[in-house]
Amino acid sequence: MARNLRFLWVLLPYLAVFWGMMLTRSAWGALIGFHLALLPLLLPNWKQARRLLAPVSRHILLPLTFGGLAAGPLLWLLWPLGGILPDYPARVEALRLRCETWPLFLAYFSLVNPFLEEWYWRGVLGNDSPRPRLIDFLFAGYHIIIMLLFAAPVWVCIGFLVLAGVSWGWRQSVRLSGSLLPAALSHLLADVSVLSMLYVLAC
Repeated sequence: MARNLRFLWVLLPYLAVFWGMMLTRSAWGALIGFHLALLPLLLPNWKQARRLLAPVSRHILLPLTFGGLAAGPLLWLLWPLGGILPDYPARVEALRLRCETWPLFLAYFSLVNPFLEEWYWRGVLGNDSPRPRLIDFLFAGYHIIIMLLFAAPVWVCIGFLVLAGVSWGWRQSVRLSGSLLPAALSHLLADVSVLSMLYVLAC
């Protein structure tokens, strides 16, 4: 795929998340819209999906697995310092994400989103450079749309840098192993642990 066309497609996740979170005010709308926006780029590159199941050394897999699991507890510890707006539960409910629907949202988000994102960001749009690249910051960037709804600006900036670093780390695991599996599993566990903490704090 031509380089300029590749990065035109990068705009689609941003537009989908902005549409869902800011315009329709729906967490489900943002998530489903985001996944639908990925499909035009993923389907012509379906062979990349095979890398999601490529075998990998446990020396790469285990550290990333534990790193993903640690994301939720770390969020819990940093919550009092994290600049989270005091009306966080009301803001979550305003996105039509109620306590009774959280488990279904968590299950879909955690079991589908990590694999589509890794296929997209580290597969189709991947880069083998050991240095930070633009794609790491583009991955982190669309999360700003979400974080702005819940956190003070300084912590949104910190979150952006943390996510860019995480993206770089996941990309290095792909570069070293040739497999998307470690990044996908780490991503899955990070999503489960973080969303579980957010569920507890919202409900």
